[in-house]
Amino acid sequence: MDQVCDPARLLELHKRLLKGDRTASEEIASLLLSPLANRICRKFPFTDEQIVADGVTDAVLDYCENPQKFDATRGVPLDGFIHMAARRNVSNLLRGEKRRRVREEKYGLAGLESYVELSGSAGNLLQKDNKKIQVQRPQVEALTILKDKKDQQIHELRLQGERRTQIFAQVLQIDHLPTEVQRREVKRAKDRIDKVLERYKRSQ
Repeated sequence: MDQVCDPARLLELHKRLLKGDRTASEEIASLLLSPLANRICRKFPFTDEQIVADGVTDAVLDYCENPQKFDATRGVPLDGFIHMAARRNVSNLLRGEKRRRVREEKYGLAGLESYVELSGSAGNLLQKDNKKIQVQRPQVEALTILKDKKDQQIHELRLQGERRTQIFAQVLQIDHLPTEVQRREVKRAKDRIDKVLERYKRSQ
């Protein structure tokens, strides 16, 4: 496995981190985030770059928060250790993304069936207003199921195909924070929204 940084330098930063030197985490992140993202992109050439960035960022941040997980005596360099964690993260994110698409397709189908049923029962009344009112179920769903306005905005942006972290960060009002922190918080918000929608689906 090719190295992305001098192993000795990383080991020194690792020791500093174990001693509680929080500035070491910033140095590790600046050294590893971009090179690891490039390596993971080569492993997942057809994967959205945002998913790769999220997976790598989470791996680096998780290590920085729990540096004791890395055992230097096992012969695996620190960048290799984080690289393996990043690959697992990306694989998990891809599976989660697939499940999310399936859920959204089911929601869309349910919305279409409800609209057809409503059209049949309302008859002429709906036909008169049909040209003025267009029911967009994803937006209605966001307003009725998701109570938090920021969650509603994030959900609607996702349905529109938005993937840029900075756009979601602006909604969450965290765009002033470091990029890796933005990615982590945006991911948490997306996961929270998915769980709310999943609970709603199960309750139906």
